[in-house]
Amino acid sequence: MRRLFLIVNLVVLAALAIGMEGAMAQSSSKSSSSASSTDGVAEVRLGGFVFEAGVCLALEIVHEGDLDCFPSPVVVERLQLVGADGAVLFEETYAPALDAAAWIGRVGLVDPSGAPLPVGIYEAVISTSAGSFIAEIEVAATSSLSGLGRYSASASVCGYSLRVYRLISEADDGALLALRVGDRVMVELEGNATTGYTWTNAMEVEYAVLREMQESEYRAASDLLGAPGVFLFRYVAVDVGPQTFRFIYHRPWESVEPLETVQFTVHVS
Repeated sequence: MRRLFLIVNLVVLAALAIGMEGAMAQSSSKSSSSASSTDGVAEVRLGGFVFEAGVCLALEIVHEGDLDCFPSPVVVERLQLVGADGAVLFEETYAPALDAAAWIGRVGLVDPSGAPLPVGIYEAVISTSAGSFIAEIEVAATSSLSGLGRYSASASVCGYSLRVYRLISEADDGALLALRVGDRVMVELEGNATTGYTWTNAMEVEYAVLREMQESEYRAASDLLGAPGVFLFRYVAVDVGPQTFRFIYHRPWESVEPLETVQFTVHVS
């Protein structure tokens, strides 16, 4: 156990050295990170996420590299949104627990009645078999986002880290989204790959303020033959300015109008 503790803390120190250097050099928005482990139970905490009230967020736990100090698989047991006063505004418990590698958590910045949260500080808390992953989230007015600088902070334990995204779905068709450099965006669109239809970004440009983080992904809702699912696209904001996205749901080999379209614009400051 002592050997595990030492390995974990070496990884923590390396991650914090990178994450905090970026935060101090580039951010004026209180980006922060910390990670610790006691007896093999981890706590990873990230601060500096700022979003508008009422928007939806996506969260995922990513394992990168070969180091893995925890019993496999790491599973997610619960997701909570907690107010500054400790009140639980949202809670989802997974029974059975879900493999972290296949988990995406979704939470809206709304109160239990569905109304947008007031300006303030909140926490998204993910409880796992390896410990807790906590994102400190500030709800701010749209007009204040441009003055907060870029987001840059990271922390990991044994290669496990937390990512927080502004979640985009069909409900955001026609929206104008305010982001900062360093913010991540996940586009999640419902569909069924078994029908031959796929979602495609029809407005890719050579120079873009959002850069795709990885190839698009399709996740079926179940193992049943013909089950529907979601198409996932992940981006990170790398420069300031506007960019419009237009996703089309179509069969690529057919020369007909797409079955569905979703269009939105981001403005990165």
